[in-house]
Amino acid sequence: MERMYAWTRELLGMSTPPEATRTPPSNYLTLIPLSDARLQPRDTRLTVVSLLAFAMVIGALVFVAVPRGIYFGEVFIRPDQMSWNSTHYSYQLKLLARIPVYNPNYLKATIGGDLQIYFYKTEAGRQNFGPIRLPAKSSPEQIEVNIDASDAPPEYILAIASQCSTFPEVLIFFLRGQLTAKYLFQTQRLTAIDTYFLIDCKSGGPVPSSEGSALAALPGGMSSAALDVPGAWPGPAQARGSRVAL
Repeated sequence: MERMYAWTRELLGMSTPPEATRTPPSNYLTLIPLSDARLQPRDTRLTVVSLLAFAMVIGALVFVAVPRGIYFGEVFIRPDQMSWNSTHYSYQLKLLARIPVYNPNYLKATIGGDLQIYFYKTEAGRQNFGPIRLPAKSSPEQIEVNIDASDAPPEYILAIASQCSTFPEVLIFFLRGQLTAKYLFQTQRLTAIDTYFLIDCKSGGPVPSSEGSALAALPGGMSSAALDVPGAWPGPAQARGSRVAL
């Protein structure tokens, strides 16, 4: 009778809804052995150690590669050759500039620049240098630049010969320049150099610090503490300058 009823419902399109044909849930429980891998907690120690190691490596790379300020100390000028002739109104002046450069970075850097020597308002010499490699953690790296300052115009050569023939027989030259440092992919222009130094016409050497300060204090003289001109090169502890961040 039930078969006839089901056949009739199927024939008339009155099929049983899907919910009625589902298998009822079983009340039986499945036993799983304790050795089953699904019951074991996941071992995350390797993942944690890997993440910590990766973070430490990234931190070390950032610490090493982060740019630190490259800066230079006090610039020292020493005459290498000085001669003048008041009869022929000629002179020759060759200078040696020494620049202590500090590179506090953990990687190498380079530095270059341009130095100009002026006798009052006219340029007497110019020298480009670089790029020069700076070792990592250099404190400091001494850079020496030879400059020929014998190219003053004739009207200024007359003034040079006249000043060397009269008291105090001292010439005042001005040093200007611009240094550029490169570290990794960054370029930084350092503080511009703008100062002066005194040359003794008698000895062809630099004027001592005390005498140079006294001459600079005369009426019409110029004073500056940016550059000192001692008779000999100073030690690294005497070099000083302004830090410039990259």
